[in-house]
Amino acid sequence: MADLTTNINYLQPTSFKLVLDRKNYPNLEFFCQSVTHPGMLMSPVEVPFRKIAGVPMPGDTLTFNELSANIILDEDMQGYTEMYSWIRRILDTNVTGHTKYLNEPTQSTFADITLQILSSHNNTTKQIQYKDCVPTALGDIQFESTSTGDTFITFAASFRFSYFELKSIDSTGAITDSFTVTTTL
Repeated sequence: MADLTTNINYLQPTSFKLVLDRKNYPNLEFFCQSVTHPGMLMSPVEVPFRKIAGVPMPGDTLTFNELSANIILDEDMQGYTEMYSWIRRILDTNVTGHTKYLNEPTQSTFADITLQILSSHNNTTKQIQYKDCVPTALGDIQFESTSTGDTFITFAASFRFSYFELKSIDSTGAITDSFTVTTTL
C-alpha cells in the first residue's frame, strides 16, 4: 500500500534542468527553456469473448512518445548547429557507411539525456534518464522584423529513445531506482 506524501510543496514548472553530453552538446543544455516529458502507452491485448468484441487485458509492450525541448537560439546559433551536426552525422554515417567528420573525434550516434527535477530549494529530487536518445526533428526558426526586443527566438528539438528510468535522490545525494516490482504469490 502506498503512503500519502508529507511534502505538500507543488512542483514548479521552472524546477528542472536538462543534462546532455556536455562535451559534445554544451549549448543545448545551457539554453534549454522547456522540456516535455513524453507519455507512454501500454497497448492492451484484446481477448475475444462470446458476444463481445473483445475484453482488454494488460499489454506487454510500451510505446513512448517523443521527448521534446525548446531551446533559445544564441546569436552564434551554437545550439542549433550542435543539433544540426548531430543529425547530419547520423544521416551521413547511415547512408554512406562513413562520415565526413573523420578528422574530428568520434561521437556516438546515441546520447543519454537526463531531466533533473528540482525542489523548491533547487536541489535535485528526481532524475528521469532517457536512454539511447537520437534526434528526430529540428524545429523551425522564425525570424520576424516586427518582433519586440524582449522576445527571444527559440527552436524545437525532438528525440526518440529506448526507454527511461525514474530515479529518486535523497538528501545525502544517493540515487535509488524509483521502480520496484513486488509480487505476491
